[in-house]
Amino acid sequence: MTQVIESGAYQRDDGLWVFPREEFIRERFRVKPGNHVVFGGPSQNGKTSLAFDLLEVVATEECPAYIAVSKPRDPVTQKRGMELNFRFVNDWPPPGDVKQFFRRDKPRGFIVWPEFGDLDTDVIRSREITRRLIEDRYAAGVKNKKGILVLDDTYVKAKVLKLDREMTTIHAMAGAMGLGAWTFVQKPTGAGETPIMAYGACEWAFLFSDPDKRSRQRYDEIGGLDPNYVSAKVMTLEKYQCLALQRTGRRMCIVDKS
Repeated sequence: MTQVIESGAYQRDDGLWVFPREEFIRERFRVKPGNHVVFGGPSQNGKTSLAFDLLEVVATEECPAYIAVSKPRDPVTQKRGMELNFRFVNDWPPPGDVKQFFRRDKPRGFIVWPEFGDLDTDVIRSREITRRLIEDRYAAGVKNKKGILVLDDTYVKAKVLKLDREMTTIHAMAGAMGLGAWTFVQKPTGAGETPIMAYGACEWAFLFSDPDKRSRQRYDEIGGLDPNYVSAKVMTLEKYQCLALQRTGRRMCIVDKS
């Protein structure tokens, strides 16, 4: 018999609890500065929406989010960034007096969105701006300035923009400095070393249903559970639901669609 509690959470017949997204985020999702988070699954499954829902609660003036956009259009990022009053900039560091820029006010997040529209220069421009952002936040971390570096479109950044080395360095070294990397992995194979580092270093993994067997095999390695357990569970998820795994305490539950 399915067990339901007052908040709307319920326990499935297989024992996994399903929590409403708002309850999970406000009552169960806990991260410290420097914790890494990975979102795994195919495109159009709700990874970006979930990330912004989480950032709404955890991004602060003291630990702001820096979202590196690498595509011309992203309606979810546009909408949610505006709703959260994140600052949109098309270069990094932002033009003008940088000290005055940061002193004027302290937003909880920045959307770093290069200009797109020229096939000959878009990749070069996006690479340089994203690289400067990563290097700047790494240097800030050395000075004990905390933050969340949100790296969507891992394949594009690692392979097209050729930033695999920079991103793996962040995963390997920045956590101890209070700089957390939130990485989105559409496909863990063929995307460089970043997905391997992201899955291996994460405190939280949010995994969506994926028909690709090789991707699900990687899920099993993250969970540290019985072989095929995690991959079997993600195949039972509804669209926009995800399996949440916390490395500390080896906790697992399902986060419901919003």
